[in-house]
Amino acid sequence: MYKFETLIRTYGPGDASYISYLHMKYYREHYGFKPVFEYYVMKGITEFLQDPSGSNLWIAEINGHIVGSIAIVKKQNAAQLRWFLVDAEHQGVGIGNNLMNIAMRFCKDQGYYRVFLWTANILGAARHLYNKFGFSLMEENPNVEWTDNTIMEERWELNLC
Repeated sequence: MYKFETLIRTYGPGDASYISYLHMKYYREHYGFKPVFEYYVMKGITEFLQDPSGSNLWIAEINGHIVGSIAIVKKQNAAQLRWFLVDAEHQGVGIGNNLMNIAMRFCKDQGYYRVFLWTANILGAARHLYNKFGFSLMEENPNVEWTDNTIMEERWELNLC
């Protein structure tokens, strides 16, 4: 049996750029996402880096290799969950659950009343975790930019009070 220890830490120099790379690589390989998706990820990450107040980005590592991430970004009086990813090789072993727990604890500690996120209908494992943590699907919009097929972007929300 393969054993490993996962380290979850806050981000450091170079991590945000690497998270952008991992997202593009993962979504291109598994879902055929186009390069415009990388722009979308990088734009959000650069905004986060410019003003990280009330926000944080966590990195999951195994043996010094980044295998996942999650972030909470302050959006006015709410928190937005962003850049949640666990690489395919390490899915299903609890890393995503641990990242979600850390992010939700941070939201409560920061006094956020509401957390929202955008995801895509094709991301079954992530959607399962959002449902498990009490998020509700609130909105759907077709997206024709990221892949050659239309996917549905979904807005999920969780009230913390």
